[in-house]
Amino acid sequence: ETGELKKTMIAEGLDGRFEPVDVMGNTLYVNTSFATPKGSLIAINIHHTERENWKTILPERKDMVLEGVALAKGMFVTTWSKDVCSQFERMTLDGKILGAIALPGLGTASISTDHKRTEAFVSYTSYDAPRTIYSTDLLDPKLTVWAKTEIPGDLSGYTVEQRRAKSKDGTEVPMFIVRKKDMKLDGNNPALLYGYGGFNVSLTPMFNPTIVPWLEAGGVYVVANLRGGGEYGEDWHRAGMQGNKQNVFDDFYACAEWLVANKYTTSTRLAIEGGSNGGLLTGVATTQRP
Repeated sequence: ETGELKKTMIAEGLDGRFEPVDVMGNTLYVNTSFATPKGSLIAINIHHTERENWKTILPERKDMVLEGVALAKGMFVTTWSKDVCSQFERMTLDGKILGAIALPGLGTASISTDHKRTEAFVSYTSYDAPRTIYSTDLLDPKLTVWAKTEIPGDLSGYTVEQRRAKSKDGTEVPMFIVRKKDMKLDGNNPALLYGYGGFNVSLTPMFNPTIVPWLEAGGVYVVANLRGGGEYGEDWHRAGMQGNKQNVFDDFYACAEWLVANKYTTSTRLAIEGGSNGGLLTGVATTQRP
C-alpha cells in the first residue's frame, strides 16, 4: 500500500504445497496440503502471518482430494476429485456449503469464474465425451452448452466403467474401462492397459480420439490409476515413490489379472503401454511378469 516492496515469509520449509487463491482485504486464502494430504483451504491475515493465526475455512475430507479453489462473486467454487472424477461445490467465503454443481457423468472438469460475477464457465470431458464448454449462473447452477467439440463419429455405442482390482498388499486400485456397450465378455477381446504411476500425476478421464479406431475394431481400452499418482492425495503419491516403487508395479499387475479373471481379455491378447515414467512401468512389467 505504501509502494515499498517488503517481503514477508508466510510458509517456508513446510512439508506441503501452498497455492494462493486470492487476497480480499487483509486475508490471503490458500489451498494447501500441509498437514492435510488431501488438501484444505486456509485463511491467513497478511499482517499477522504466524502459523498460530492461520484459520481453516474448509477442512480436509477423507473421501475426496481438493484440486482447486476459484473465487466468484460472494462465494468460492471448489473442485474436488472423488474416485478420480471431478466434482464441484459452492461455498460462502467463511466456509458454509451452498451445494454442488451437477456434471454430465464420470469425467474431468474445470471451472472459470470472475470475482465480480456469478456467471461461470465449465469445461468437461471424458473418454466418451469430447471437450464441451458449459455456461452457468452459480446462484442456480444448471449447465447449458456454450461450445462443443464436433467429431466425425458417434460415441453413443461406447461405455465407460470404473472397476477396482486388489493389489498384492490389499490396496484397491481403480481403473477406467472403455469398450463397446454390446461387447461380449468372453475373454477373447484384445485389450490395451495404460499406466503411469508417478510424480503425483493423476490420470483422469479425458477424451482421446486416437483410441476410437481401437474401440471400433473391438478393442478394450483400460487406464489404471496406480499409486505414485495424485488420484487420492499425497499419501497415495508417496505410497508409490522411491522405496515404495514396487507398489506401482504390483498395482499394474493386479489390474491386468482382474481383466483376465473377469473375461475382458486373456493374457495372450493383453498389451500394455506407458510413456516416460510409464515407460519404466512397462519395462519392469515385461521383465518381472512377462
